[in-house]
Amino acid sequence: MQEILRSMGDLAGFLLALGMTAGAIPVLARRAPRWGLLAQSGPRMQHEGAVPTVGGLAMGAAFLAAYALTGLTVHNANLSPLLAVAVAVTLVGGVLDDRHALRSLPKFAFQIAAAALLAITGDALLTHLGQLMGPELFTLGRWAVPLSIFALVGVMNAINMADGLDGLAGALVLAACIGFGAAASAARQGPEFAVLCITAGATLAFLGFNARSPWRTTAAVFMGDTGSLLLGLLLGWCAVRLAMNERAALAPITAVWILALPIADTVTLLVRRSLRGRNPFSADRHHMHHIVMALGLSSARTTALLFWIALALGAGALIAERLGVPQHVMFYAYLACLIAWGITAEIACKKL
Repeated sequence: MQEILRSMGDLAGFLLALGMTAGAIPVLARRAPRWGLLAQSGPRMQHEGAVPTVGGLAMGAAFLAAYALTGLTVHNANLSPLLAVAVAVTLVGGVLDDRHALRSLPKFAFQIAAAALLAITGDALLTHLGQLMGPELFTLGRWAVPLSIFALVGVMNAINMADGLDGLAGALVLAACIGFGAAASAARQGPEFAVLCITAGATLAFLGFNARSPWRTTAAVFMGDTGSLLLGLLLGWCAVRLAMNERAALAPITAVWILALPIADTVTLLVRRSLRGRNPFSADRHHMHHIVMALGLSSARTTALLFWIALALGAGALIAERLGVPQHVMFYAYLACLIAWGITAEIACKKL
């Protein structure tokens, strides 16, 4: 009976987030011009006209409402209020960024503030990296807090940098929610699973307005930095919690594999830009999705392909962990893939 009630509560959270996001987007889109939340077409924005950037605001508001209502249920009464505060900080900073195009310093300031709140309080604190180099646990000691902040901000920006095609960032987040959700469900991690259900519901509703399809050739709304940073924070929180719980649902390196594509794209881009003597945070068209599209795939097919690859990599990592593949083997395998992709991407950009 308790399992049925828990499942009903999680389903309710998913449906609430889905319905509230779907209902909020049209309302907020009508107010976007008045609030200055519009993405204008230009060299970095390959779309026609002005598109409302209210998707993130809608998802954030729906998440907070569904999170509060889900927290009232018996089995999720221990949902973290600190996560709600961190989400609110991210939403405020994201909206300011979408409206005023903040410089790097203030933009990173609110990201670090949200991540620091979770790390310093222990709500999402990395204390070890698993058996990263061998059979011994790779503990972090005094570096736990700064590396936790770095990891959370890193995931936030990885999702932000993946937001370059209609539907892509949302699709990658949905793939990660499925991977983390499978691990949380198997380990009976109720609060984390509830957060993933709410996140997936909000993301799925947003994709209905953003992803390209036979009946929608262009995005009606964008998520903006508000949405990408919000979703990155939620995925980072879930990854840390699932790996650091007393009965860990997965190893830290498995969480990295579930987020393999956005992390690989971000890390290799920053390194490649730095090696060329450029600002690592400057914009270009050398992202993973740009390279795939240069091979001849449409925007919709590129998004679909990367979604299925992300889903397969996450599933493969979960299966490998269940089969007892050593964590250090999974780490070195990912490192090898990272280097291989970086070299391949650099060659492809020069040729294509």
